[in-house]
Amino acid sequence: MEKPTPELKNKDLKTEYQSFYNEQMVAIHEDVLAHSKHALTWGTLPDVEDMTRLEAAGDMPEETGFSVAEDGSIVVAVKTLMPDTSPQMWDWWFGWHGSEDERYKLWHPKAHLSAKWEDGRKDNCYIGRNSIVREYIGKDVLDALVQFKSPLEFGFSHAAINRKDEVVYICAKLGHPKLPVDYGYLMHQVRTTPHGTEMRSRFWMSGKYVSARHDNLINNTAVKVLQMFKTLPKTFAQDLLLHCAEEMTHLATILPELYQKYATDNTLAISGASIHRGDTDFEEKVMDTLFNKAPIPHRPASIYEPKTVEDIINVVRYAQKVGRRISITSGGHSFSANFIREDGLLIDMKNFNQYSVNLEAKTAEAGPAVGGSTLMKALYKDDLFFPAGHCQGVCLGGYLLQGGYGWNGRKLGIACESILGLDIVTADGELVYADANTNADLFWAARGAGAGFFGIVIKFYLRVYDLPKYRSVIVHSFNMKHLEDVYRWAHEVGPSIPKAVEFQMCMSKNMMNLLGPGIEAIAPIFADTKEEYEEAKLFMKNSPIAHKSTIRIPAINPGIDMLYKSVMSHYPENYCWGVDNMWTHAPVDDLLPFIREIAETLPPPPSHFLWLNWHPGEIGADMAYSTEDNIYLSLYSCWENPSNTAKYGDWASDMMKKMDHLSTGIQLADEGLHKRTASFMSTENLNRVQAIRAKRDPQGLFYEWHSKPE
Repeated sequence: MEKPTPELKNKDLKTEYQSFYNEQMVAIHEDVLAHSKHALTWGTLPDVEDMTRLEAAGDMPEETGFSVAEDGSIVVAVKTLMPDTSPQMWDWWFGWHGSEDERYKLWHPKAHLSAKWEDGRKDNCYIGRNSIVREYIGKDVLDALVQFKSPLEFGFSHAAINRKDEVVYICAKLGHPKLPVDYGYLMHQVRTTPHGTEMRSRFWMSGKYVSARHDNLINNTAVKVLQMFKTLPKTFAQDLLLHCAEEMTHLATILPELYQKYATDNTLAISGASIHRGDTDFEEKVMDTLFNKAPIPHRPASIYEPKTVEDIINVVRYAQKVGRRISITSGGHSFSANFIREDGLLIDMKNFNQYSVNLEAKTAEAGPAVGGSTLMKALYKDDLFFPAGHCQGVCLGGYLLQGGYGWNGRKLGIACESILGLDIVTADGELVYADANTNADLFWAARGAGAGFFGIVIKFYLRVYDLPKYRSVIVHSFNMKHLEDVYRWAHEVGPSIPKAVEFQMCMSKNMMNLLGPGIEAIAPIFADTKEEYEEAKLFMKNSPIAHKSTIRIPAINPGIDMLYKSVMSHYPENYCWGVDNMWTHAPVDDLLPFIREIAETLPPPPSHFLWLNWHPGEIGADMAYSTEDNIYLSLYSCWENPSNTAKYGDWASDMMKKMDHLSTGIQLADEGLHKRTASFMSTENLNRVQAIRAKRDPQGLFYEWHSKPE
């Protein structure tokens, strides 16, 4: 084996790590040398898709050896005994060593040349980051991009990241540092033994393991060509086996002292971005998290943008140590900015925006930062459907936790009823799965607790539905002079409107953005049969006040894109908002005086007043969500210049205070709990949520709602 130049070695000896630098390599076990002599039959060692078999207790028939296939694919397995070490030490090492060449060379002084993080940072974490390394494997220099991944991405169970005192999994894809080509995988399992740990290393490289890092025609074509050539030296598999055994055996002798001297539990490092109060651009970062640009006095101590589940776990455990509380945002559409808390740690889930759909099973998996509109549009292409929110950009995290009033919701139920399960990071920093049978208390509370939920959802498992065959929208627009007629008719017809219709009315001072003050009566229809569709249209067709409308748009199917554009004309970005809502079943005569006052005092457009005929049946699931009624009323005051906040900011909450005696509660979607306390779930359910909180989050790590009923 060729070695680095003497100049490099002399430089290494002068670093602060010189006491750990030892060119005399520790001898590897004779059993490893024996297994390096002859190749195993291809198929003896598990293939890459079977790597999760390592989670099973005990050993495999072959723990050390190598195989080479006819197409040039290689598999290498190495088992290394490492006394006096722990899994936590190895987990720390893989984050610490990659920041400096000198640290990397401690690992294998005769072969390691250089290492650096692709992002240029020196943070002590590795999952979710890429390390660029240069080293000798045998007599040949290998340049590699080591792309560290969460074990979850390789199919390992939640236990693989929860029990780091017992076992650690280091997983990565291997590729070229400059070309968009990956040529293999590595996986190290470090598990405890009576005397320390043992490392079970696995490598799958070359041949069929070559893949394009980015899925496009040019890269895929290049990969097909590369797969035809046996690009590695003939002895590469044997050399890699020996190299792995050498570096792990050698490092094990100095790792305990390195860990004792350099490891610290008082710092937080994550692969995602972080910014802290006082940093340049901190104020801009805070405002970027907010859909509502109305001025707020509070500021978090730090904002974290995790890229991996491990990042989230690290933030949670760090918050526990330093006594900070945590808030979470997925898309920032909370009108009350519930996630902006004074001196707290804000976790922005923006990077958890991946989703997948199982067409055959009619299920989907989605991260909390997936826009409901994004999922809906993707489902439409496959003739599938989900009751996603009406507003484009609203992400599933907050939407599903607070209930989820979305398209076709009267028929399919509120969206959280379509949750099959959730992956959650709990207050003790563990990743758990929750459904009706597993961690059922978390499953129950998550569906309706909203921003008061005491955990961080990293994935939703959802039921999706067939796309309704018959879809359309009918719109009747009325001048404000017909206010009383319109609301009396809506109140009267509400109970008889078919479930396939989500009838709502929008009052503003510029209806349809061009007709001045008035009321739009809007009837989106999602019907599965022709008969259901025809029945759904009748109440608008036979409306006794239809002749008073200024404009009547017959049943048309505008498509999902136009539906979202239409809704978003009422919810422009970069505006300030003051919002509040209520459920009610009050008589129309009791409601009309307040509706008239709303019309008289309504702030300039796009401020508006929403009336939704809901008329629910029984809630279809046992869950925290528990408050709804016949009619939903919501006020949206909107202004562009923050200087007008004093003028318009309290209009919605002040108006709802006047109507409070007619209210049966609110929904958490458009709440103003920072200005007005109101009931958002039944007393029984709220008490149950708080009892579960006391058990699951006894230290109050997660913030609750701005306010709640006593």
